[in-house]
Amino acid sequence: MAVAMLGWAQEAAQTVDQAAQEPPAPEAAASRTFPLEVAGYVNFRYLNDDALQEHNLFREYSASLFLSKTVGRWRFHAEFNADTAPEFDSDGIHLFRPRPSLSVKLDNAFVNYNARDWLQVQAGFLFIPTYWRTHRYQSTTLTVDEPSTDQNIFPTSLKGGALHGDKYWGDGGVSYIAYGGVEQQTEFVEAIQSEVVDRARAIGGKLTLHVPSREFFRTFDAAVHRLHRVGRDGKPDELYGLELQLRKSRFEVLAEFAHASLDVVNSARGYIRQGYYIQPSFRITPKLFAVVRYDRLNRDSRFLDQSSLVRQSAGLTYRPIPAVSLKIEADRYEPQGGRVAAYYGVTTSLVWFFHIP
Repeated sequence: MAVAMLGWAQEAAQTVDQAAQEPPAPEAAASRTFPLEVAGYVNFRYLNDDALQEHNLFREYSASLFLSKTVGRWRFHAEFNADTAPEFDSDGIHLFRPRPSLSVKLDNAFVNYNARDWLQVQAGFLFIPTYWRTHRYQSTTLTVDEPSTDQNIFPTSLKGGALHGDKYWGDGGVSYIAYGGVEQQTEFVEAIQSEVVDRARAIGGKLTLHVPSREFFRTFDAAVHRLHRVGRDGKPDELYGLELQLRKSRFEVLAEFAHASLDVVNSARGYIRQGYYIQPSFRITPKLFAVVRYDRLNRDSRFLDQSSLVRQSAGLTYRPIPAVSLKIEADRYEPQGGRVAAYYGVTTSLVWFFHIP
């Protein structure tokens, strides 16, 4: 499961049909002339601000760089990101003093030891393994914007370690990850207030079932995710998530549900944060994809009238060549859970993926 954190590095293991959907993978190690595996993407996005009381537009320029090295059973990996809209991304550790229009961060860095496919150990600066965090790369996603649950319920990353692996029997199997450490996300920005959650101690796990589908589905994955954390105030939080991925022929469905019971005292929670999305997509041609998404977020149950957001999206992704993605998406926002008038927007994106063999 945690190997998915490499994003682009998994592509070589996918089927020919999926390869038509995603940028090409690096070549085999035997053909490399550069001492490191180098890849990344450059991305431009024109987005709507989904702040609950603002309807602004903003432009984002970003670039991500992935560096990897495999030595025997050891794999070293790091991801860096430069972004002109840092306030909209809570990932990463600042490498330089941030400026209002630029931040450079270390998003992810770890060493992984592969004892067996079903027994691997990882340590470093890790993504929390929700589906969207580990598959969030603009070079592979079909949507312009992230779902509203991303970065708003589960934390994004931690410093710590993980035990993970995969075991398959025929066309079915199990993937697991157990992890623990100290959270690195700085804060959640609420409609009313900002909740500081950095340095919280966290322990969690995720179990994914690769369900045998008797060839009806090419992919049928269902997962459950559980996380327990204790913040600096000593109050524990309990989080859980459910995930589903179905793929058949040209169709795919992604869905996630996440729930957080926060400030739990004597088994009574102070408030909740909750959200979900469902995202069907269809490959119209080998280069053109259609995608729709419905997502709903409640950022803070104490302020239900002001912290709920519903969004419907529909868009197209065109890949004239595998390394380039052109995306356009129409969105309908219902701030405050539809209690005020809805507003509309259009988001666009241009992504170029690169790798050095």
